[in-house]
Amino acid sequence: MCLQSLHNIRFVNSAVVGSEDCLYLSVYTHSLKPETLNPVLVYIHGGVFEFGGGEFEGRPGNFMDHDVVVVTMNYRLGPLGFLSMEDEILPGNLGLKDQTMALRWVQRNIKNFGGDPKKVTIMGESAGGASIYLHMISPMSKGLFFLKFLNEKKQNYVLPITFIRNVGVYM
Repeated sequence: MCLQSLHNIRFVNSAVVGSEDCLYLSVYTHSLKPETLNPVLVYIHGGVFEFGGGEFEGRPGNFMDHDVVVVTMNYRLGPLGFLSMEDEILPGNLGLKDQTMALRWVQRNIKNFGGDPKKVTIMGESAGGASIYLHMISPMSKGLFFLKFLNEKKQNYVLPITFIRNVGVYM
């Protein structure tokens, strides 16, 4: 789990948990060498870009009966993942870049876990759903996934116009 506040990053006295050494993936598969490659579901967790982790709340074992490979990821959160000074020193969006690198890893390696890199679906809830919207417009994410599944909850993120304008530049 990446560094995050237990309560809320805005509170000075809140406990901090996690580690900077956090950029890991989890891959759930029922067969490393199936007769045919299986579709892949990549889950991007929510948590208002401030907390959460790659543990799949939907119990990935439920997917194992359906010939699908499930991948979950961690990405940097809070200021370590999303603080931006809009300059070359601290351009921001490192959390989104972490997600992009995870999607690239899936494209390069998922065959070793019985997954088909041509059948990658990304799924996200809350901040994970907002991330999917950003990956849909980012040139760095082009070709890394082919389907998307957004949680039906209303996405209520207000993103500054400079962030939207620069998402493709800084990703």
